[in-house]
Amino acid sequence: MPQLDPRQVQDLLKNQALRQTLSSPETQKLLGQLKKQDPAHLQAAAQAAMQGDASGLAGLLRTLSRDPDTARAVEELNRKLSK
Repeated sequence: MPQLDPRQVQDLLKNQALRQTLSSPETQKLLGQLKKQDPAHLQAAAQAAMQGDASGLAGLLRTLSRDPDTARAVEELNRKLSK
């Protein structure tokens, strides 16, 4: 995954659909659950994802999806993103 330059980041932040998704209850639930994980593991997974290896983040999401509330939040988020 290529790194974004500051202009690209600004363009993304101006994207209304992205902003709505990031502020949605589902995203907030998922972020809250991610923050409860081991910070070092989460940071390593995020850094690997930025370099193109999303397997660590995928593993975290699989683990989080074992919780029914989090699983529903992920499903709803996926539904919204696929529109």
